Order: sequence, then C-alpha cells, then structure tokens
Amino acid sequence: MYRSTKLNDLQEKGIVKIPSVFTPEECDAIKNAAYAVTDKQIRASGYPHVASEQAYNTKSLIFFPALASDYLNAIRIDPRMVLLVKEFLGQNVRQINNQVYFREAGDRDTFAWHRDTIFRESSQFTDAVETDYLQTIIAVDDITENNGAVEFIEGSHLWPEFDRPKQLRHFQRGDLSGTKYTANKGDVLIWSVKIVHGSEANVSDSPRMTYMNGFCKSDSVKDYPDYLSDGNVVAEIDPTRIP
Repeated sequence: MYRSTKLNDLQEKGIVKIPSVFTPEECDAIKNAAYAVTDKQIRASGYPHVASEQAYNTKSLIFFPALASDYLNAIRIDPRMVLLVKEFLGQNVRQINNQVYFREAGDRDTFAWHRDTIFRESSQFTDAVETDYLQTIIAVDDITENNGAVEFIEGSHLWPEFDRPKQLRHFQRGDLSGTKYTANKGDVLIWSVKIVHGSEANVSDSPRMTYMNGFCKSDSVKDYPDYLSDGNVVAEIDPTRIP
C-alpha cells in the first residue's frame, strides 16, 4: 500500500516518487491521446476557461483534457490512481486540476520557484488545504536532469512562508537549490501543496510530458468536481463544478 511506505517521506520531504505505477505502453497511449485533444473539443465539453496555453512551443499546457478524451479520463479514474488517492486522502475527494504539460524537446518554457498554494484560491479552500491536498503527476516520458525535471527543495513545505513569484513562467535560481527529481515513464510523483519547486528549460532533444491530477479532501474545498464520494469513484468530471 502506498500510504504505509510513503507517508513519512511525504511528511518529511514534501515529495515522493512511486515507481512503475503505469506501463510504458500506457504512457505512449497517454501521449497519443494528449496530442489528439483539441481546444474545440474541450470548449464543447463545457469547460469554462481557456482550454490550453502556448508558451514557446507548438503545445505547452492543456487544462482538463479528460473532458475531451475517453482514454485520459480512464487513466484519471484508473484503479491504481483511485487506490493512491484513497490511501492518502480517504473516501471523499474532489478533483482540483487535470492537466498535460507537453515540455517538448528544446522548448524554452520554465517555471519560477513557487508553491502550489498560489493556485488554490482562499475563497475555495480552507486552511486545511496544506495537509489535505495531493498533487500528482504521471511521468509520460522519462524525466532526466536535462529535459526540464522539476526541482524540489525538500523540506521547504515546512518553511513558515515563501514569497509569490512576480513572473511564474520565468525561472531565476537566485540562492536556492533543490533536487531535480528524475523518473522513468510510468512513475508517479506526489507532492505537498506547500513544497517550493521550479523547473528550468528543456535543453535536451527528448520530450518530457507529464499528466497532472490534483486532489483535495472534500471537506477542505467548496466547488470543484467530485472524484470520490463515499469511496466510489465519480467517472465523469462535471465542468459546471469547475470555478
């Protein structure tokens, strides 16, 4: 079980890696599905915001692609993901984000040092979000130190405060240094909403796609779609519940 082996690491470091949750073949299918999703399909699903974001590359980031892809939705509610979420968060959970980061070979996209609390609106989340939120990514490609690996400052989730970056999509190292978490395709990384992390540009000739899903205990958030209700998975995302 994930919780018994990883909870202490998550509490102490703020970040853990769970190896080989998904197969390489499943990761290839995730990639194919992600590239097939269009903004038009996501908008047609009822998603209330901009469906994708382009930085320097052809594709950069898409929001809630599971609304437009049966396969990406199936991975989102796969029994392995459900087990992970139940182990860490319990029986009543809401889905907060569902995103694909493309991070194509040679792109210049970066992320400044930040905490994910900057995305969790105080009007929606209680103070318990700091312990009741689970951020996950599936490594769709191998993640190496050169292809934009996310760099985490282990233990920084325990810092009393951290300033919000002025430019989120502009990495500046300053005097901070962390650990670049590498992974094999199919591994899952989970981290605290308060851990400080960032990523430099992908300077390699290999892509580094990740499939991100964020979850929070239902009692700690208001209007987001249900993921688990009394331990039962909610198979479809309700776009009208996305603030």
